[in-house]
Amino acid sequence: MLKNLPNPLTSDALTFIEKYHKNKPDKTMLLLVGDCMVEYYGRARSLLDWGERIVMIKEDGTVLVHKPVLREPVNWQPSGTKIEFRVNDNHLIIRSRNTKPPEKMKIVFRNIKTVMVTSLHDQASLVLAGMETDFVNQIIIDPNIIEDGLRISKREKHVKSGLIDLYGFDMNHVPVIIEVKRSAASISAVQQLRMYVNDVKKDIKTAEVRGILCAPHIPDIVKKLLLDYSLEWKEVKRQVVLPDDWQKTLHDF
Repeated sequence: MLKNLPNPLTSDALTFIEKYHKNKPDKTMLLLVGDCMVEYYGRARSLLDWGERIVMIKEDGTVLVHKPVLREPVNWQPSGTKIEFRVNDNHLIIRSRNTKPPEKMKIVFRNIKTVMVTSLHDQASLVLAGMETDFVNQIIIDPNIIEDGLRISKREKHVKSGLIDLYGFDMNHVPVIIEVKRSAASISAVQQLRMYVNDVKKDIKTAEVRGILCAPHIPDIVKKLLLDYSLEWKEVKRQVVLPDDWQKTLHDF
């Protein structure tokens, strides 16, 4: 269902809202675009003077006021908010009230470009991919992407200075510590890897322990520092696998 009323009088906008939204607010989303002023009373008090904005009222009672720029709403109220509509002096007034915490907001429209009511059906859950754990899993499944003959023996190995992402052995049975970063490696990652290597050397009483920093991109300044500390690196393109089997690499983002 989608109903739209362009350039309405405020009285017509109220009639439209009462007909298509007010009797079933838990099944419809209301959007208004126009010139409005917003007052907020609660943990603080604020006044947003007249300006053209988008006001969105969701099925769960969430109220969002968006300016023409920036991602976050400039004013908002959480789900469960109680909302009232009325017209006074040719202005459409929306009052929203929340009890936990106690707060209220008043939105006054003096001009409305459009008012829209729609029903949305969405049962999907958000699935996150491309996290650092996915990158670690990629290496565990195929250690040869780091080097041939590498064997991973432990994930998240505890040492004095922290938690090693991956611990294993190369084809010559030399201990290998792998620090994994899902984006460009930084100097702090080098220091982290260096401490891990020193911790392992103390634990197993051996002079030879390899440290490898693994990331999609390793800047030259980071490579230089790795060389200074006799550490290694491997640039690996991260594979992002979504449940529908669409695959993307970093170049797709």
